[in-house]
Amino acid sequence: MQKQKRKPTGRLILLALLLVLALVLILNRYTVRQVWCNVFSPTLPLDTSTAWSGGRSYEHLAYASDSEAQYVDLYVPDTAEPAPLFVLIHGGGFAFNDAQSRQAQFMYRYFRDHGFACASVNYRLSTQAPFPAAICDVKAAVRFLCRHAETYGIDAERVAVWGESAGGYLACMCALSAPEAYSDTLCLGESAEVRFDLPAFDALVDYYGCIDFVTQRHNFAEEGLVSWIPTVANGWANAVLGEYGSLEELWLRKAYADWGDAETREASPLHRAERQENGNPGMCSLLVHGDADITVSQLQSVELYEALKANGEAVTLKLVPQCKHADDRLYTDTFLGEVEAFLWAAFDQ
Repeated sequence: MQKQKRKPTGRLILLALLLVLALVLILNRYTVRQVWCNVFSPTLPLDTSTAWSGGRSYEHLAYASDSEAQYVDLYVPDTAEPAPLFVLIHGGGFAFNDAQSRQAQFMYRYFRDHGFACASVNYRLSTQAPFPAAICDVKAAVRFLCRHAETYGIDAERVAVWGESAGGYLACMCALSAPEAYSDTLCLGESAEVRFDLPAFDALVDYYGCIDFVTQRHNFAEEGLVSWIPTVANGWANAVLGEYGSLEELWLRKAYADWGDAETREASPLHRAERQENGNPGMCSLLVHGDADITVSQLQSVELYEALKANGEAVTLKLVPQCKHADDRLYTDTFLGEVEAFLWAAFDQ
């Protein structure tokens, strides 16, 4: 009887991987370190139960009528006083995910149990509407919720916003731009003549958000990362890019070579921070970034930190060792406990 050929075992595959890494090690130790942290990052279990006995849930709550995508999943805890509003903005490169993304669930499941009204905002993705539609949607959602704060048991005087990755960008654009900017989306109850007030944000929490599209293109080279690593690692985005070369180009509907200085500044939270456009120097900011991120460079958060600090604003930067993009370790109860302490301190200022 002819023997069947053995298929490669897991040990052989691991050996091949180690050989590849050894080759890269000869070329660039930093790259090997970043790849290793990404490949061997631990995964935490996510509670996927839908039952919640700690308060009231309002899922798929429409805040506008332009698109079925314009809704929030709102969770309000049973508290003696109205709960502070924590606005959550999911990531996904502007083109993927929704209000029930893995990271958004980690956030609302923790914070709704710790006294926060959590609003996970769903918005129009870039495949449906380009810049600045998602920013306009998030601002409309916040105006809607604060307008109906009494109905839902929300304290509209205490509002914080969090976002991760592309959601971090959106959170920064909402918190750092002027209140009247990006108000094209009318929330329910508004008209062209009558707009509800957008509250001043007490706190901004940015998890590994892209801050400036131009500098972002060069950050990995500055770090010393081999150029093809981010390209391979983020190949999942190719499914929606079409004629565009990146998710940012799809978001702006324009190839990088055609970007003008004025429009890239318009789309940059960094430049808005430098100009102190929001007129809210009392806002506290917490910037969180893994130092092994090969999707959005940690230098993006460093740039925003330096801009806010130069303005004399209250800002904290946490560069977390060995954590990749969207690392589960940034969502442990211990780590989120630190974010919670930051938020309560910001509200008490």
